Amino acid sequence: LAQRTQQSTEEIEELIAGLQSGTQRVASVMDASRQLTDSSVELTRRAGSSLETITHTVSSIQAMNQQIATAAEQQSATAEEINRSVMNVRDISDQTSAASEETASSSVELARLGTHLQGLVGRFRL
Repeated sequence: LAQRTQQSTEEIEELIAGLQSGTQRVASVMDASRQLTDSSVELTRRAGSSLETITHTVSSIQAMNQQIATAAEQQSATAEEINRSVMNVRDISDQTSAASEETASSSVELARLGTHLQGLVGRFRL
C-alpha cells in the first residue's frame, strides 16, 4: 500500500509538473499574441490615419479638377473622366479607411480578450 501510495504521489507530481509547464507555455504564447495584437492595432491606426490623409488629398484634387473643367470648355470631357476616377479612388479610400477602423476595433477587442484569457490562465499557476 505504501509503495502504491508512493507511485500515485509520483504520478500526481508528474501530472502537476506537466500542467505547470503547459500553463507556462500557454501564458508565453498568449503574451506573445497580445504583443503582436498591440503592434497590429498600432499599425492599423497608422494606416487609417494615412488613408484619411489620402482621402482629403483626393477630395482636394477633385475640387481642382472641377475648376479646370470650368475654365477650359474644350477639356470638359477629359476633366469629367478624371473627376469620376478621382471619386472612385476617394470611395475606395473611404471604404479602406472604414475597414481599417473596423480592423483596429477588432484588434483592440482581441487584445482585451487575450489579456483577459491570460489573467484566467494565470489563476491556474501553482
